[in-house]
Amino acid sequence: MKNYKNLKNNNSGYTLVEMIIVLAIIAVLSMAAGISITLINSAKAKEASVTFDSEVATLITKSKNTVCTYDADSDGIAEMHEDYVHCLRVYKDGDIYYVMRGYYDVANDTYIFNSTTDSNNNGKGKSLTSYVRVTYTSTGGTEADIDDSGVIIRYSRNGGCIEGDGTYNFYKRNGNMVANVILRKNGSHELR
Repeated sequence: MKNYKNLKNNNSGYTLVEMIIVLAIIAVLSMAAGISITLINSAKAKEASVTFDSEVATLITKSKNTVCTYDADSDGIAEMHEDYVHCLRVYKDGDIYYVMRGYYDVANDTYIFNSTTDSNNNGKGKSLTSYVRVTYTSTGGTEADIDDSGVIIRYSRNGGCIEGDGTYNFYKRNGNMVANVILRKNGSHELR
């Protein structure tokens, strides 16, 4: 019985040193988690710029090499449309940016973007992630956020950029720029 009383009296709880060690461990783990989240968001924003650049490269190749086929009357049979030109639309829907493939009808001066031209994400196009903010600066213009009306990118059959030339900046949600894609009138494009 005497040993039990001595044990009870000697139990004084955690020492100040033990509490400081526990708080230091929690602080280190919190910092590591914060850094990991920042790195993940940077990687997703960079991935969005790479996806966008890849879509532009595909557009340039298609503009030069293929005659457009499009199922205009939705009968399941794609018909050749020699007066159509491939194009892209970059736009924002909610918090997510998309790149949607479509056509420009030269004869009627109209754009065609719908679920038949791009079936990705239920007809919205390829997603660029919600962890990125995309801005556009036209050649000689000022920088502006891309919104739901979007920006159209179109190349001629000889490879020149007819519409949408300029700089597309990709920012993390915290405002830091991660990358940009430059589209030039001569048809070249560069990912930085």
